[in-house]
Amino acid sequence: MNNRIYVETSKQAKKTYNLRKNENGYFCIDDPNPPYKGVRGKGSVKIHEDINFNVPIAEKIMVKYLGNIDHPMAKALLDMQKKGQSVVLEISPKYYSTWDYSKQ
Repeated sequence: MNNRIYVETSKQAKKTYNLRKNENGYFCIDDPNPPYKGVRGKGSVKIHEDINFNVPIAEKIMVKYLGNIDHPMAKALLDMQKKGQSVVLEISPKYYSTWDYSKQ
């Protein structure tokens, strides 16, 4: 799982639909709070639908952004994963650039 970015999203999302037609996509991950920093680029995307693969990754995402898997939003999103209503997108960056205004 090195050099990959994982995103959890709905199986019915427009981005999932578009990625089924074209596996290449752009990404941008940025901190909305000053000092601004982030990364953006382009990569190939694989759509994972295997619940056994997706749930552990989704749990890590929930812990990172919600603090734990007991958070009500985490429970709802994990329930969708377990029911097969969500997918995990695996982005393999082909190129990227970064910015970090804290170094100015």
